[in-house]
Amino acid sequence: MFNVANYHLTARDIMQVEVETILGDLSIQDAVLLMRRAGTRSLLVEPRQESEPYGIISYSDIVHRVLAEGKDPRKVSVDEVASTPALAVRPSDSIQQMAALFGRQGIGHAPVVDENEHLIGIVSMTDLVTESIAEPS
Repeated sequence: MFNVANYHLTARDIMQVEVETILGDLSIQDAVLLMRRAGTRSLLVEPRQESEPYGIISYSDIVHRVLAEGKDPRKVSVDEVASTPALAVRPSDSIQQMAALFGRQGIGHAPVVDENEHLIGIVSMTDLVTESIAEPS
């Protein structure tokens, strides 16, 4: 049996600091190959200019917006499918805040940005679940 044990954790505690990114003008096929090689289910899309926000693309986006619509992954660019701006969280956001955001917005990944909007990590739904629920000892 499991119990909720780690509600004190924040985004900083559970985020992945190695974040995979991709350029928006690359193809969906390129994105899938990078995801497979990196062992991830999402990529942050690099902003074209420093003042712009990151976008995000996930396996789910690819399935729903490319494959299900019969589009050729070699001919569709990442920018055509990515969500921009990516909904970001702060390092101090709690497990509860992130879970509420993920549920309310129907997302599975969020970049973690500092007070200057610099990317410092990424949090996934998997991170939320595996880090917040612990087996009793």
